[in-house]
Amino acid sequence: MKRPPESLKSFANHVGSIATSNDGAQAVRMLHLAGFLDNSTERHIDSSDNYFPEPVPDQVGIWGRKIENGETCWVRRPDTKPEWLFWASAARIEAKSKKQRVVLIGESVTRGYLYDPQYNPAIALQAMLDTQGEFEVIDLARTNLTYKVRALAHEALQLEPDIAIIFAGNNWTASGPTAVEFAQIDAALTSGGVAGAKRTTEAQVLRKARGVVNDISKAYESKGIPLIWIIPEFNLTDWRDPLMSAPYLPAGLNQKWHILREEAQNALRVRNFERAENLAQQMVEIDQGVCPAGFYVLADCRRASRDLEGTRKYLEMAKDASIWDFSRPDVPKPFSITQGVLREEVPKYKNQLIDLPLVFKDYLQGEIPGCRLFLDYCHMTSEGIQIAMGEAASCVLRALKGVEVSRTSLIGKHSEPAPEIEAEALFLGALLTAHFAPSPDVVRHFCTRALSHSAHAAELMLSYIDLQTRSAVPMLMSETDDQLHKVGSPLIHHYLLRLNEKRLDVSLLDVMVEALQDVGIDARNQLNQIRREEHSVTVRETNLLDYYYCSSVDQPLEAVWVSSLEDKRYQPVARYYKAYTPESRFVFVGEAEFPVQLCLTCRLPESQGSILVEVNGKPLAEIAAGRNWTTWDLTVDAETVRDGINEITVSWPIVEFDYEQALKEAAIKMYELKFPHFYPVFGEIYSFIASDGTKVQTGYETAELVQLEV
Repeated sequence: MKRPPESLKSFANHVGSIATSNDGAQAVRMLHLAGFLDNSTERHIDSSDNYFPEPVPDQVGIWGRKIENGETCWVRRPDTKPEWLFWASAARIEAKSKKQRVVLIGESVTRGYLYDPQYNPAIALQAMLDTQGEFEVIDLARTNLTYKVRALAHEALQLEPDIAIIFAGNNWTASGPTAVEFAQIDAALTSGGVAGAKRTTEAQVLRKARGVVNDISKAYESKGIPLIWIIPEFNLTDWRDPLMSAPYLPAGLNQKWHILREEAQNALRVRNFERAENLAQQMVEIDQGVCPAGFYVLADCRRASRDLEGTRKYLEMAKDASIWDFSRPDVPKPFSITQGVLREEVPKYKNQLIDLPLVFKDYLQGEIPGCRLFLDYCHMTSEGIQIAMGEAASCVLRALKGVEVSRTSLIGKHSEPAPEIEAEALFLGALLTAHFAPSPDVVRHFCTRALSHSAHAAELMLSYIDLQTRSAVPMLMSETDDQLHKVGSPLIHHYLLRLNEKRLDVSLLDVMVEALQDVGIDARNQLNQIRREEHSVTVRETNLLDYYYCSSVDQPLEAVWVSSLEDKRYQPVARYYKAYTPESRFVFVGEAEFPVQLCLTCRLPESQGSILVEVNGKPLAEIAAGRNWTTWDLTVDAETVRDGINEITVSWPIVEFDYEQALKEAAIKMYELKFPHFYPVFGEIYSFIASDGTKVQTGYETAELVQLEV
């Protein structure tokens, strides 16, 4: 009799403890969700079959086999129409001709995200190879392709390729573990906390990545078809994951970690790098490398010392720190583990390997890659695309023609996008950066470059300012939307109008206004006027928890619960705001000399304590709060209110969390796919309203409210 794996014991203990409690239904629900009950309609966790589906005969991705005039072609299947936007726009793949066929397989990076369909790696590669002979590039890149690259690579053999290029690895993560893998993570949480879960997750990713590389390599080797693998790279310099709190740490360490972090940030501000580095090392020792915050401080210290390799090392470690955390939205990235698998496994099959991190390092003369080569976290600029495809074209020529042609000689005007397309892609890069990794300097860089490529970018920026700032008309129904349809290419229709969410966009729009000012276009008055007319609290009250306002600060976890984007991986946990850091920030539009009334309903989930409220850096009130919901009226005097954007800071007390109980609850919620569950909650807000202070009548508790002297 085969014994169950040891990792299932922890899961069984969780189910058993729940089953013997008053919530037996929850135990049954956990079994369903984890996939241990057959014929379950509630199962949400991906199975191994979903991760590694078998290739389908007579299909290649969204294309199906068709015989015409005795020849085989491949036609887009109508039943796959919902997927068409993720693939190349080609309606069909013709029968193989005398041209040498190059199949390009990959993810959104290979799809040319933010450039496609006007420009992408396949277009650049085709342009380069056209100068060297008769070649045909078949574009099989798919946005959001995961480990299913294995099945696609097998299906691609039906196209009779002369050579194949696989550019993948950004989506090889732990997201959507199988039931057994969940149980392994559960056991690791119990025995080693979040650090243990990180080690287990790394092992799971390693196993899956190794399986994919070896399986594909063997299949192509058996057919005698050469393979080229490309190791993806990451925007190490200019993309930083949101600085969140550390996850649950053993008793008392969350408090210590936050104290160290605050002191380290202060040391950085005064350029005391020796002290900042010492404090950051202590942070990493405490959290055991599961949080990027300490690594970012260490990287900043190394950069200040002009230690390039030390900076690179810590930025790599920061990139890898969140590999364990499938509970929150995370950007695609090539973890060092997956890069290592490609370096170790590919040479075993005598395939060619393009180590893009090393290629970029050489191209940049040792510098660390940033926004010159990347539009966001991993999607490349046209310059990055040309370098990668120049290397790929060189490898193709080496394998099929036996000639050595340098990357430099293959790259030229023929492989570049049109200036208008370059401008639009840079504009979209500014938007994405501002929304997911706010960095005014990087956003300004993209906006300035977009304007330098084409005056067309100014029209886009002015229209976008109007679109985002006006709240009365939904997107896809406004005159501005019609204007964007007219002035924008398919890039704008595909990426902006289809995916964009309306938000106040404080930092982004201010940077756009500055960039426009540099080219002689004054948009400041327009922006200020629309903000005042549409959003001033003197016009109408503002719900500070509405996604439009809540998303305007860099706190992604806090904004998830009100996001309009549907994420089917997770079930809602609460219908109110949760603070996952000791400091929460909110914005409202005010007018100088007009007081503002704030109505705040909040509580502390763990214990009693004091909550500090500040407006524009000026202390407003200290609230004595507890576990019960309490509503407070706070008046912001006219002298404190600014014209335009005002910022509120709510500082929560840092308390000691019940570490063991928190991990037990996290494990249960993990099986139920509730979001998020690994991070302490410092405070909760049920309602937060800003309104005209000259009109509001108060009636809530003020007895425990202590106005602070300034």
